[in-house]
Amino acid sequence: MNTTIISALFDYFENCPLMTENRLNVDYLPENTGQAGVEFAIATEPTDETVYTYHDGGARCKYPFVISSVNDYGPDDAQNILNSGFFENLARWLRLQTRTRNFPILPEGMSPRSIRAIGPGYLFQPDVNAGKYQIQCELEYYRKGD
Repeated sequence: MNTTIISALFDYFENCPLMTENRLNVDYLPENTGQAGVEFAIATEPTDETVYTYHDGGARCKYPFVISSVNDYGPDDAQNILNSGFFENLARWLRLQTRTRNFPILPEGMSPRSIRAIGPGYLFQPDVNAGKYQIQCELEYYRKGD
């Protein structure tokens, strides 16, 4: 069992069929694809995690995070469509995981409720030969009271 949510997400996305052929990092993306080709990263987003607190001390919580990638990029529309299309497929995959209740294995006392993309993936850092894309996501879970 994982001891942190970020390690649970790392294990989960390492087994995502859309990402298994590429390197997955936490909080790190290289500047370009020169080292290992396409790479992905998981990074957390700052926010208050508690959505609702129950009388017993438990809580409905959210864990916002982004999945980002560094891809080949430039004036070739086919390549850029492929890059953006990946994130459409990832959002679809996340919806399927929630529908089939296939979630990350969270630390003790936490039970996942849903995992989803909050919006579409987008190019956030274009460069001459590489572009960095990301999609904002959210894991919703129940945390038992202390």
